[in-house]
Amino acid sequence: MKVTVLMRQTLSDIALEIYGDIAGLPGIARANNIAMTADLQVGQVLECPDVVYDAYLQNYVRKYGIKPATEYDGTGEIRQRIFTEQFTLEFS
Repeated sequence: MKVTVLMRQTLSDIALEIYGDIAGLPGIARANNIAMTADLQVGQVLECPDVVYDAYLQNYVRKYGIKPATEYDGTGEIRQRIFTEQFTLEFS
């Protein structure tokens, strides 16, 4: 499976997006010959091995289109973009 990196995504975010579990992080790094802490570029296409770590979570993130993006933005904040803007507004 291939995935395209979105703004502020880390390899951990990609693992969560694809597998619902960060256990997939080392496999993605190996498949793409990059470090687990590599800086990713927006639009970069990564190969993700076809494995299942937790079927329930994997189905959940795919069903709801969860695409975490937690990279440090340089302003002193880490922005958790796991939830939609609607969710954020409802629970502010």
